[in-house]
Amino acid sequence: MSDDAAASESTPTDAIAEDPEAVAAFVRRLDDVNELLDVMALATEAADDEMVSSVAGTAASLGELADEAADPETISGARTLLRALGDAGDPGTTYRGVGIVGLLRALRDPEVKRGLAFLVALARGIGRELDRE
Repeated sequence: MSDDAAASESTPTDAIAEDPEAVAAFVRRLDDVNELLDVMALATEAADDEMVSSVAGTAASLGELADEAADPETISGARTLLRALGDAGDPGTTYRGVGIVGLLRALRDPEVKRGLAFLVALARGIGRELDRE
């Protein structure tokens, strides 16, 4: 080993002498790491096969749900519902009671017709999914 290489290598004693606060902080972090390892060891010992299977099943279900939520048709439908909810929830809008005659009049409105068609399609999809389960 050359003299330059030997001179550039520092020993633990040199590191402590150069920056004792950094070494003390490092030691405190090691205590935290050791505590975390102890907790993980306890959790590992406490976990039984049934718990592991349950967690794995939950993770798989969440994965399936995420796949469904990422579907472009699901995103489009959710966006439509959320925008409509935002419009309906406008604090500046005053709603009056609607009776049977008012409902029948509303059925002539093209927007109401399209909205009802959307709700009927939603109800049909819910029914289809209930049949699958």
